[in-house]
Amino acid sequence: ILARIGGRPGHIFNLGHGVLPDTPVEHVKNLVQFIHTTTRTKR
Repeated sequence: ILARIGGRPGHIFNLGHGVLPDTPVEHVKNLVQFIHTTTRTKR
């Protein structure tokens, strides 16, 4: 997903759907942290 947006600003990474109920919360936290860290460096 990040490669497809090519560093363009304005993309909203939404976890509103698509996360299965049995997904470990720690995995979701790690994903959010990764997105924040990765996109912050491109601003």
